[in-house]
Amino acid sequence: MSRMTGHCLLALVTALLLVSCLGLTPKQRAAAERISLLARTARGQRELAMEHSRLFAHPYSELIDSNAAAEQQEQGEGFDIPFYPGNSTVYDPLKSSTFTVVPHAAFMLGYADNTHLKGFQGNDVVQLGDYYVKADFGAVTNCDSPDFNGVDGIVGFGLPTKNAPAPPPPSGMGGGMGGMGGMGGAMGSMVPGMSSQPPPNTLPLPLLFALTSASVTDDVNDHKLDRRAFSFFSTDDKAEIHLGGFDPEAITGQLFLTPTITTTDYSVVALSLKYNGVELLQFKSPNPRMRYLPAIMDSGTSCLVMPDSVVGGILTDSPFSAWTGLVKVVDAPAVRADFHLNLGGREFVIPFDTWYLSDTNQSCVQKAPPGFPGLLIGDVFFRRYVVMFDLSRYPEMILIGMAERNPDYKVLDFYEPARKLPKVVASKRPFLNVSRHPPGYDVPFASDRIPVYNQLETQYFINISVGTPRQGFTVIFDTGSSVFGVFTRCIPDAPNYGHCTFGGGPAGDSGLLISGAVFVAAISVVFCAVGIAVNIYYRRQHEEAERKTRAKSRAKGGSGSAYGAEVLSGYYQPVA
Repeated sequence: MSRMTGHCLLALVTALLLVSCLGLTPKQRAAAERISLLARTARGQRELAMEHSRLFAHPYSELIDSNAAAEQQEQGEGFDIPFYPGNSTVYDPLKSSTFTVVPHAAFMLGYADNTHLKGFQGNDVVQLGDYYVKADFGAVTNCDSPDFNGVDGIVGFGLPTKNAPAPPPPSGMGGGMGGMGGMGGAMGSMVPGMSSQPPPNTLPLPLLFALTSASVTDDVNDHKLDRRAFSFFSTDDKAEIHLGGFDPEAITGQLFLTPTITTTDYSVVALSLKYNGVELLQFKSPNPRMRYLPAIMDSGTSCLVMPDSVVGGILTDSPFSAWTGLVKVVDAPAVRADFHLNLGGREFVIPFDTWYLSDTNQSCVQKAPPGFPGLLIGDVFFRRYVVMFDLSRYPEMILIGMAERNPDYKVLDFYEPARKLPKVVASKRPFLNVSRHPPGYDVPFASDRIPVYNQLETQYFINISVGTPRQGFTVIFDTGSSVFGVFTRCIPDAPNYGHCTFGGGPAGDSGLLISGAVFVAAISVVFCAVGIAVNIYYRRQHEEAERKTRAKSRAKGGSGSAYGAEVLSGYYQPVA
């Protein structure tokens, strides 16, 4: 194709985009198209990154961690709620015939709240839906974070990290578990031949990348996904992941495609954010390439998060302050309106009844922590729109597809099995309503539906299985994380970088069983004695209260029954 023909096609595509983007000024539409096209090439991505690096010393993905740090500073150090390992199902490597230890590979992850995940890296068959692969994963043997109460690990569908993850807190922090330099005798249980210090810390490849690895060939332990793409959406009480692309039946209207502006997170261009017709993103720079903010699509964020600053001089006013000036009281807004969000040149609506939680009388709109240079688009968006993440051209390009969710689409219940989707035949593809896309782009159609547990619209869980035979687990699902870890028992042939939170250890199961039995017996005697004393005390209190109540009721002509209304009234507060 000649250069002239290419320019004509590009002009035609641009014109079609401008016609389809209703409600935007010509200047906004032109800016969106320029930035989106610039982000399609490696050179353009570097140019955008250089422009923003003049204002921000850290990439967007690293600045997300400051959100947790800011919350922790407000709440104070440490947690009031402990982690209860007994509420988790634990992977047992000794019960799998296909398990191996990844040599010289530690798994250590520290969080801003001084909690951590520690362990080694293992390799085994991991299955999600109909697909499985021999994959590396973090065998987490030590956890002290209450965020993981009741679950068995985490599977992030984010992008691979290029740098080593944050280490655990130093010795004396994070519940007293100790850090990398303070493990002392724990090093004695490491694999023979390894050094006395933990090996270099890197994260395993995210599960989606392992399931679509080009080096994987289908055999008895591998059945890979054909295309590295997935979709995610939720309702008020359910959610789904579609593997391999998206299901056309799940959407209504057009699927809008836009490239990400980085290859480190799912950031797209945000050109406008309006509330009740008032623009909240008042850009200061006359440079059209600087008149936008990055917007990260993150299922791990519940709300719409916007800056409470001028973002290093890009804006003239704080978006969050401008919004609070309109609503007056955050949790009792004087003006009840929808948000209109311009992403990549297309306008999306977040209705009032989506971002305002009427059950708890709370606004799901938050201010970003200091230093965060953009928007976080959380569950308030995923509850209205199907979002497709196409990573088939990673790392050259990542495309995000967004379309309104079909309200008549029956979402799977979490306890239903995963389902196969019928294959979309080629003859139906030309009739699919899709916005402009790169030349030669083949729209990905999903092959599997994976049910997701929606916990109060704040956290999502999926089921995976590991090992041969399979061991089932319920893990956290998060598009904003690349961590892949499963809670694991310590075993003699694997390194141990801390306490064995989930049992096991160098002594083997028998030693743990004996010590556990002695501990249970001892603690049972103690609790039995305490229970008897407490029971006697409260029984006497109850009998005395009952005696007084009956005497009082007899004086008033009451029923005299121990279960009469005059007795129950002492145990309940009056109803207003």
